[in-house]
Amino acid sequence: MMMTACDLSAITKPWEVQSKVALSVAAEFWEQGDLERTVLEQQPIPMMDRNKAAELPKLQCGFIDFVCTFVYKEFSRFHPQITPMLDGILNNRKEWNAKKEEYEAKLKVIEEEKAAKEAASGSKGAVILWNN
Repeated sequence: MMMTACDLSAITKPWEVQSKVALSVAAEFWEQGDLERTVLEQQPIPMMDRNKAAELPKLQCGFIDFVCTFVYKEFSRFHPQITPMLDGILNNRKEWNAKKEEYEAKLKVIEEEKAAKEAASGSKGAVILWNN
């Protein structure tokens, strides 16, 4: 468990550091995904898909929720000195979640605009049909 905690330690750093590390790791994953797409002619998994780079905040929240938090929560139960690292994870989770919510809000606006355009073009078509 200590090895895992060490491997994940960047997630505990202050946001200014952690966000840069996450982007660096993501860039490596995207390069791997590019190779999978071009050389192996396979669709990469979402975290390695450069085309889904805008979803990085969502992926980071999932990573924190399902991997990192568990490790540091359990570790801090036995070693209270680890608690500040767990706090760092939770602070970074808030930052990633804020970015995720920004992205989702932008997507919602785009989807609403698209639906409004489709509804407007659909209703024009209906008017034309009734006028014929």
